Amino acid sequence: MGMVATLEQVSPQQLAEFIRQPKEVYDFRFAESFDNPALEPFLSQLAERVKTLPPGFREQAQRVTGQVLSKMQERKRLHLVTKEPEPEVPNTERKKFCLEKDWHVLHYALNGTTEGGDGPLADAVLGGEEIPDLEGVMSFGPIRYLSPERVAAVARALAAVNPAELMSKLDREDAEAKQIYLAHTLPGGWEYLPELFVSFREFYEDAARSGNAMLLDIS
Repeated sequence: MGMVATLEQVSPQQLAEFIRQPKEVYDFRFAESFDNPALEPFLSQLAERVKTLPPGFREQAQRVTGQVLSKMQERKRLHLVTKEPEPEVPNTERKKFCLEKDWHVLHYALNGTTEGGDGPLADAVLGGEEIPDLEGVMSFGPIRYLSPERVAAVARALAAVNPAELMSKLDREDAEAKQIYLAHTLPGGWEYLPELFVSFREFYEDAARSGNAMLLDIS
């Protein structure tokens, strides 16, 4: 478990529908998980483990796991009623990029901040407008989105970053003071950061070339 960041490209038409129907973006984002039969026993085991957490964390975890289990049951009922596969989304190749738990260190290396920053680089990992989580399925805030225009601006800003200089931005004392996630691991063990950044930049470049919007979330 942990706080894992995921980015996914969507078309402008898909984004417009998600903004109009917020529930749809969460069904879209987690459809593969909701339909995975291995998830239900895992969540049931997790529900038992979270009972040992402090009250505030326990209540949040129980709410989220309960919502996800409810969503899985809802999808099962839908399949039983329709007995037909759901229609495929046009251009069904889904383009995702998972930052795993590296998201906050990457944001910090690019911006020197806990959140926010100056210009489009602040949008790359933690930016975007929120899409309301009406069913409460997210643990760490709603799904966010960047319009195609903001995606293009981020891609241009990332193109100006020298990957070789990113390691010099990792100041453990400063990162710990700013409560950067995984700050205690800096700087050793992050030699892969420049390579990760290049792949991350290429993902934004691809989205910009395609005229796509971006969904961002931490789960």
